[in-house]
Amino acid sequence: MPGIEGNGRWRPTKSAKYGVVVYGYEPQKATYPFLRLQFGDVVQILEENGGWYRGFSLRDKHSKGIFPASHVHLKDCTVRNPGPDEAVVSKEEPIVQEISDVLREWSVVWKRLYAEGRRRQFQELTQLMRDLLDRRRQILSKTLPRDELKELKQLVGTKIDHGNRMLGMDLVPRDENGAPLDPKKAGVMHLYKTMKAWSQQQGNEPRTRTSIIQFSTTTPVVPKRDEHHLFLKFSALALPMSEPCELQFFIYDARQSKALSERYMIALSQHCLPKDPEKINQCFAVFTDLDSSDVQNKELYLACQVIRVGNDLEGKRTAMPLRKPHGAAVVPLHQIINSKHSDQEERDAQMEVYICPPQEFHKLLDSIIRKQGIFHPTERGTGVFISLKPLLGPLEKVKEENPLLFRKFTAECQKLGFPEIIRPYDIRHDVYLTLSQGVFNKGTKRADKNVQIDVEVLNDKDQVIQDCISPGTGEPNITTYHSLVQYHMANPVFLETIKMSVPANAMPSCHVRFSMYHKSTIISSKVGRSEPFAISHLRLMKEDDTALQDGTYELFVYKYKETCRGAYRYTTLPCINDPTTPQIVSPDLLSPRDSFSVRTQICSTSITQNVDLHGLLHWRHNIRRLPSILTAVTKVAGDEIVKFLADTFNALFAIMEERGDEFGDLVFEALVFIIGLLAVEKYENFRPVLDTYCDKLFNAASVHTHLVAKMKHVFEQVMLVDGSRKMRGDIIQKTFKAAEFLIKFIMKSRVLYERATRGKNSEQFLQSLRDLLQTTCNMMRLECPENELIAPRAQAQALQFFPQTFDLFLTVMSVKTLGDIVADFLNNLKETKLKIYKSVFVSAVVSSELFRQKESRVVILPAILRHLRYHIKNRDDLLDKSLEAMGSILMLLHDQELSAVDEEIRVMVWEMLQVLLNCFTQLTGRNEKVSSVVGHCVAVLMQLLELMTPRHYQIFRQTFPDASGLEEFILCAFNAFCELVALNALYHNDWTSLKLLQCYVTLRATTQLSQILVEDFLGVDHDPIFFNPTLWQNFFQLAVAFTCQPTLQLESLGEIKRSRFLDNYGDMRVAMNTLMIAKWHALGNYQSRYVPGMIGPFLKVSLIPHTTIRRTTIPLFFDMMESEFKYRKNFHMMETEMIDKLDVFISGGMGDAKYRLVLHRMLSERCKSNPQMEREGGLAFIESLAELLRRLLDYRTVHQGDEFRDLHMHVMFNLLNFYKEMGREEIYIRYIYHLAELHKASGNWVEAASTLLLHAQLLQWSAAMQKQEGPYPRQSSAERKEQLYKDIIDYYDKGKLWECGIKQCKEIASQLESVTFNYEKLSEIHQTIARFYSNIMREVRAESEYFRVGFYGGFPPFLKNKVFIFRGQEFERLSDFNARMLTQFPNAKQMKSLEPPGLDILEHSDQYIQSCSVEPLPEKDNRFEGKNVAEQIARYYHTNEIRRFMLKRPFHRGQKDKENEYKTLHTECTVYTTGHRFPGILRWFEVVDTEVKVLTPVENGIEMVLDNVQQLRTLINRIRADSNQSTKPLTMKLNGTLDAAVNGGVSKFEVFFTHDYLEQNPKCKQSVPKLKMLMEELCKILEEGVALHARVRPESMKGLHQRMEELLGDYSTRYGG
Repeated sequence: MPGIEGNGRWRPTKSAKYGVVVYGYEPQKATYPFLRLQFGDVVQILEENGGWYRGFSLRDKHSKGIFPASHVHLKDCTVRNPGPDEAVVSKEEPIVQEISDVLREWSVVWKRLYAEGRRRQFQELTQLMRDLLDRRRQILSKTLPRDELKELKQLVGTKIDHGNRMLGMDLVPRDENGAPLDPKKAGVMHLYKTMKAWSQQQGNEPRTRTSIIQFSTTTPVVPKRDEHHLFLKFSALALPMSEPCELQFFIYDARQSKALSERYMIALSQHCLPKDPEKINQCFAVFTDLDSSDVQNKELYLACQVIRVGNDLEGKRTAMPLRKPHGAAVVPLHQIINSKHSDQEERDAQMEVYICPPQEFHKLLDSIIRKQGIFHPTERGTGVFISLKPLLGPLEKVKEENPLLFRKFTAECQKLGFPEIIRPYDIRHDVYLTLSQGVFNKGTKRADKNVQIDVEVLNDKDQVIQDCISPGTGEPNITTYHSLVQYHMANPVFLETIKMSVPANAMPSCHVRFSMYHKSTIISSKVGRSEPFAISHLRLMKEDDTALQDGTYELFVYKYKETCRGAYRYTTLPCINDPTTPQIVSPDLLSPRDSFSVRTQICSTSITQNVDLHGLLHWRHNIRRLPSILTAVTKVAGDEIVKFLADTFNALFAIMEERGDEFGDLVFEALVFIIGLLAVEKYENFRPVLDTYCDKLFNAASVHTHLVAKMKHVFEQVMLVDGSRKMRGDIIQKTFKAAEFLIKFIMKSRVLYERATRGKNSEQFLQSLRDLLQTTCNMMRLECPENELIAPRAQAQALQFFPQTFDLFLTVMSVKTLGDIVADFLNNLKETKLKIYKSVFVSAVVSSELFRQKESRVVILPAILRHLRYHIKNRDDLLDKSLEAMGSILMLLHDQELSAVDEEIRVMVWEMLQVLLNCFTQLTGRNEKVSSVVGHCVAVLMQLLELMTPRHYQIFRQTFPDASGLEEFILCAFNAFCELVALNALYHNDWTSLKLLQCYVTLRATTQLSQILVEDFLGVDHDPIFFNPTLWQNFFQLAVAFTCQPTLQLESLGEIKRSRFLDNYGDMRVAMNTLMIAKWHALGNYQSRYVPGMIGPFLKVSLIPHTTIRRTTIPLFFDMMESEFKYRKNFHMMETEMIDKLDVFISGGMGDAKYRLVLHRMLSERCKSNPQMEREGGLAFIESLAELLRRLLDYRTVHQGDEFRDLHMHVMFNLLNFYKEMGREEIYIRYIYHLAELHKASGNWVEAASTLLLHAQLLQWSAAMQKQEGPYPRQSSAERKEQLYKDIIDYYDKGKLWECGIKQCKEIASQLESVTFNYEKLSEIHQTIARFYSNIMREVRAESEYFRVGFYGGFPPFLKNKVFIFRGQEFERLSDFNARMLTQFPNAKQMKSLEPPGLDILEHSDQYIQSCSVEPLPEKDNRFEGKNVAEQIARYYHTNEIRRFMLKRPFHRGQKDKENEYKTLHTECTVYTTGHRFPGILRWFEVVDTEVKVLTPVENGIEMVLDNVQQLRTLINRIRADSNQSTKPLTMKLNGTLDAAVNGGVSKFEVFFTHDYLEQNPKCKQSVPKLKMLMEELCKILEEGVALHARVRPESMKGLHQRMEELLGDYSTRYGG
């Protein structure tokens, strides 16, 4: 391998710098110099040698090594800072690199989701990752057009954001192209607005309410209301039809009982299939332009009418096919149209068809909806089958997004009339005619006629216009429309609507003819020559060339023969029978008692129905009527005017040019009225039309002088608040509304004028504009009386229109001139006036092109800041708007070169920095929930600080007249920064990019302020008397809070995120820590003032798991030690504070074992360098800190959970002992209560009582007050002690340890009897004592088992290679205990041998547990000597109040005698002594002493005989005390001792008395007499037992008793002495 064995030379790479691992690399030796690589790792390559590279993975830049070149795929990159510290950046597109990074981050979570079984999230993330891989492949292919690539990048950004949000990861701010924003380049405000907009879009944050004030604008405005449409698909008609039919669909409003849309018509054959074969399965329609009122209408329906077409009329045959009513159906639309976007799919519907009598057909729809009237459904399963789909958005966009819906045969059904929002590009000329009803006399016939109305359109030459009638969209136009025929109906109601397509220019010469036919059911040869019996007609245009007004008209019904074939022509006769306008018509021409009415509706943008508007458009023919026309125009409906907007303006401007002196005022009023119309929401889409007119069609070159003069006159009238005003208020208001377009017309007129006159009178015109603007400025200064309404409104409207005219004025004025005028305008306005309008004005100014120009900005900025300062300082209801304006200004400045905006930044700092700091401080000081305005304020403040350079800080520093002001400002800044760091709820958790940028800005600002701190408040000339400790305290607190804030803790971040963090900002914790250390050293002798106050904060910093931070911060503690030792000659304050804070911080999860070692090493080294401190306890103090850290870390490493509660108790016990030794009573007591609670939760009542007893023993029976601790309130020491004793007694009672409870009862009794003399309580205590004594004698208590446990191998230090004695649970045996131990230590192995473990076990990383039962060794109690003590009393001391335990391990020494194994049987007795007695505050204590003793065979015999003696004595005493007890235990013990079947019983001990044995074992000679004596004592006990047995035995035991008496005789003979 070249280079590794010295055969080659490593050379720096030239092109191979960056690559991706395509094959994982696992070196055989996983040590340096080899580098382990995982698939997908990104590596940076430093050197190469043959087929090997040397470099590092970007996951861990500190681990460098070599790896095979074949495992890496090289990629293009850019090298920055070539050399040892070079950095590489991929040349891939940022979005491609982002996808790679995101997939690496997500893969970790993806695996975790799979492992945790979260199937839904796993599958969703899988799909997202696959999508991103596909998109990445598309981008890398470089085959997409630019617009598609842009859309794809935006889509990728959306998917990444969605995935991050789903996984709870950080939000990535993006630009409009979907690319991630560079935080430093974007700036704080841009980042804040981007993230806030994203959060609002996702619904995480409430949307900002828009102002009620809206500017008129010169750009198209998107309608504020959504446009709704309804898609209809006809599937089938299932009805028993014997003839062809028609289906007519339309939108029906049941509230008004009228159709709202055109009719969609489908002509079907008798087989219910479309007559046009191409339309089969292709019958689609879209009903367009549903209004908001339609959407909200709960009685909106889709209606369908079924019309039969055939030769059958009520069962009779007709000569020609007739159209006859059949049935109708409805389906409600409210729920369908209002469905959510996700639900807007096609919905199938079955429209049930209902049938009624023909005369009721016109009411059938209402009858079905209201469920009233005469109708019945068709057969079940029949009806009209359709599908519906709601569509949302402009129709053009809907067509683009749904191309499959808009096919060849898709019909568009418009509304009957203009929609709610009129669009300028909606060119319509639709004439709708509805046949209403008629009354027809039967004449000479016996029955009423079967009337059919034929409708045709004719020109002035009586020629029928072909194919101009539409019976319904979806079918071709026809020439003659045939109405429905109702059988023998004298007054038929038709309600049939048709649309006539007649060109607008042909309308005056056209009329509609209605021919009334009687359709006979008698077929004759004259059918082909049938003619109408009557006729009516209607002209659609009036004589004044205006269209007929919409409405219902009753027509004259003329006799056909007299008016069509006679001398009179019907076209010369009146058509409308209007009672208000009497007309003379010969009765001979009229059809007697016949009447007929129709309803018209004209929806046209080509002709008008208003005579005044028509007169204006043709004003030259109506000069005499012009004043009345101009006056009347202001009352014309807006729908009419907007249709002829350009022509109307042409007419008005022409009048102003030609007759301005005569009609100028009226024209001006008409102009402002029409322009004001465009402010109405319904017509706002026509503003672009007006822009287009002004730019391209306007040609009035001389009207500018008239308009300027008129506007100036109006503005001057506003200022006449003394009652001398001569102009109407509405004219003034309309003028201000129209001011923007008036100015635009003025400028355009001036351009045309200069073009015609080559600049004539330009200075005069410019002066007139200045005068106009100056008048406006003066108007803003106006103070109005309380009853004055016009002037304040005018001022408000001036604030609205003025910013919109800046660009217009700039065409004739310099930037500086207009900037001066705007500044004057603002300066004339008081801060307290028109606040809402003013805020909108300021926002408009800031966003204008005028403000972007430096020459005007430097003039306007101070005027704006005056108002913003006022609102921010007072925090009024315009605070948020003012902050928004401030943010816009700062964003504008941020986008410029800093050198170019240095002066503006200086002004901003001078005026606003302190105000913003105070605002933030006061907002957060309200103790209220953090609102969005706080975040806005912070973003503005941070953006201003980001723009500030060191020069700005120095300039700002000089603005304070004295040091106190500067000191106050710095204090405020430090407090604000601290508060900002502490405000976790300020921003969303995923706004990390913004938080990091704000941290970076805060660090820069703190660095500059700390420099001022040293120079101005710690300089050589600074008087120590004026040293301000609080100032420095706040600085250090800020540094600590900044360094410790969660946002900056890189250790918790993933590798990619951490790398991105460091690349952008470096480790800001290190930078701030370095700054803090430098300022600490600068304090010099002042350091003593911060001991012990800063110990805790510095300790918190030092606990951060960062090597550099720990290495630089820990020496500060030695500085503090030196400082305290210098002035106090001890370390008491240091010790107290360090112990308190270490307890808090380590328990809270900070610190680790490495920290303990580093702290101990660094402080010890420095302490040893100062012999005096070392002698005076410095080193001991350091050792105690290290020991405390060890115990605290032990406490923290124990897992949470019930199964680990014993471990918790043990480490807490260690802490208790430490704090007790250190005299830290407060912490000691706190842990007492923690430990007691753990015991109570585990049911360890005795241990809980013993734990609380520790606190009780610290208290005196005094009146000294004790603070609240644990569950006990503030009370006197005596009360606290009594309460503790009561709880302790209760716990002892629950644990059945009444002996201990009696002790506490007696102490309370003594106090009550001799001190407080409370005999009532005393009697209760004595009753408790009596109950306890009774329980001791009568209650059965389980004796505790004790177990010896050794923990060997890889256990935590507080357990490792240590032996403990455990007090078992009630009735717990060894097997149960072992199972419990393995539950607590699931990775441990149970040792099967009791032999001491070897080094291989002691040093092994695996865990081993060795456990066994041990016997308690009770202490000798002299109180019981020579006394016959009840067994219940003595038994307590066998297993309680002990600390010594014995483990017996029998073995044979020498050759084992098969006949008598007792000859060689020895016993190894190991006695364990614990540090505390049982029971105590724990159920297990460490063994502190071990003693091993070997018993000889004789001594074993002594132990056995003594055990028999004790057992027999216990049984005898028990029966003597209660003869009713069972004798079975005594019988068994006596028989077992006298007739031992195993090993021959005590008879085997006779060998110890032989001469040969004693000669062989001389050491046993001293023990033999004791054995003999015990055997004699055993004989006496056996005699007592057998005698007692004879008295109490049952009769069934007679034989066994006789046998025992025989054996006793033999035993007495041999051993009875």
